[in-house]
Amino acid sequence: EDAFLNRPSIKLSIPDHIKAILVDDWENVTKNQQLVPIPATKPVTCILNDYLEQEKTSRVPGSSQADILVEVISGVKEYFDKCLGRILLYRFERIQYVEAREGWLSTTGDFAGKTPCDTYGAEHLCRLLVSLPELIAQTNMDHQSVNRLREELTKLTNWIAKNATTYFVSEYETPGQEYCEKARGTK
Repeated sequence: EDAFLNRPSIKLSIPDHIKAILVDDWENVTKNQQLVPIPATKPVTCILNDYLEQEKTSRVPGSSQADILVEVISGVKEYFDKCLGRILLYRFERIQYVEAREGWLSTTGDFAGKTPCDTYGAEHLCRLLVSLPELIAQTNMDHQSVNRLREELTKLTNWIAKNATTYFVSEYETPGQEYCEKARGTK
């Protein structure tokens, strides 16, 4: 029990702009019953690769700083793919997710051969980023690693906030009646 209680917690500072976007996102999906269009024009893979390319220029190639950056980006992608269907969706989005997941397993169509990182965008990535402190607290990472991770995630989150107009959707889509009935469980 003591070992669990002494696990490092992580405080991640989320820019106010991202918080406001996430509040609007919540309202659009849960109250207005709208969806983030998928596949995203700029999916998580694209966002993280853009960030990696830009951030790499400020790191010495082959240095521990450069290696940590690559490792963190890889870890965020992996967490995203694993967490999307489990904790990052609102109830209203589940039908859309099921349809996308079926497409990922298909050999044709918009989603064929893709992953969650290739399909969803900044809205869902930021939902993960605000959930990461809780998820990291459940790992056995030491304090030094947690602090390093927090630094990297803070840089990433600030970069996303600065580039919000590039990566976040400007309009959500309103699904048809059939989708709404399925999502409410009335069909």
